[in-house]
Amino acid sequence: MLQDLSPEDIGAQPASAATLTIDQAAELQDKGAQPGPDDFAGLEAAPSAASSALNQVKWPTSDREAPDYRYLAGEPDHQEFTLTPDVLDALILCNRYAPYRDKGNMAFAFRGAQLVQSHEVEKAAQIDLRQVRPDHTEFRCVIGFYHLEERRLTAFTASTVPCRRAIYSYKNGGDPSNMLPSGLHTYYVWRHKAIRPALRLGHSSSDPETGAEATVLRTTNDYTLETKDRFDKSVPLDNVHCSYYTEQNDFLGASFSSWGCLTVRGTPEPSHQWKKFQNVLQALGPRARIDLMLATGKDAATAASNLGDRSALEAKLTALRPGSRGSEVSRLQEKLGIPQTGFFGASTADKYTAFQRMLEGNAGLADGLYTKATDAATGWNILTQLPPNS
Repeated sequence: MLQDLSPEDIGAQPASAATLTIDQAAELQDKGAQPGPDDFAGLEAAPSAASSALNQVKWPTSDREAPDYRYLAGEPDHQEFTLTPDVLDALILCNRYAPYRDKGNMAFAFRGAQLVQSHEVEKAAQIDLRQVRPDHTEFRCVIGFYHLEERRLTAFTASTVPCRRAIYSYKNGGDPSNMLPSGLHTYYVWRHKAIRPALRLGHSSSDPETGAEATVLRTTNDYTLETKDRFDKSVPLDNVHCSYYTEQNDFLGASFSSWGCLTVRGTPEPSHQWKKFQNVLQALGPRARIDLMLATGKDAATAASNLGDRSALEAKLTALRPGSRGSEVSRLQEKLGIPQTGFFGASTADKYTAFQRMLEGNAGLADGLYTKATDAATGWNILTQLPPNS
């Protein structure tokens, strides 16, 4: 039976492919990697009414239909909030993450958030953000770095969703597109196609060329990524690269090119915020590991508004999801009948989303999150209260 291994356990195993230099790797093509502008020539244009066709691609109308948002659907929205290291620490704690810290940095990404002023903030003690909803069209996300030792934050305008063309094309038989679910994902400083350095959703530091498994959301029945859609266990190559564009592109129907990758505003030259993002990667060096916590703007806003109330934080934000670790994950794996590794990886996500669809009253819906509400519904009593000083 397949089991989930942590990045440390994977790294202890022999490399699954010959190790390549970064120059050799840049000459190769990523099989299944998201296309960039150079690949557009082989893609057919939308019907004559291109804009109206792409307008069918929409974000879910209700939080209850959006997998990353469903567990907070009853919580109020917060138009603006302040991101601090304490907010990130709270999200790490509530999701049972243990991010890699040896390089002194971790990355974060908020799906559905914008910087209140400008497109970048570097090495700040706090950052003002605005909670929004993604739309597959504009930059409505933020990607940045948490400088752990300095307790400072860097953030850039970005996107964490596929562009409209990607979803439209896949529904009509084109290249695969997907959306990476929230969680703690392990990346390595390596490449995306010929773009280097970029962050690669990789296998290990000794073998960054091999992509990591993930269970990602795909839709073929309509043009909206929802809780009723398919969670696909695959090797999606959802890397972090430049957006290619900074303004609206008519073919893409968006200001960024992504078939599932996370994108930072800028072009391959490099330019704009992508240039500054690459500066951080260059300082880390090739093959360096950096864990990225992908959450929603609503997750962060909810944490920010409840920082003074530990019990409220735990009640509202506790969840097991990709990247979670510990005895609670082991108990969930035991209930699902899979090996108890204590690491929530692609196999656990695959098994758990299938289980969610069978739960009475869920109408075949899944969001991939094991929450306090799920704990109560199953009666499994897996989630425990963290000690006060953890």
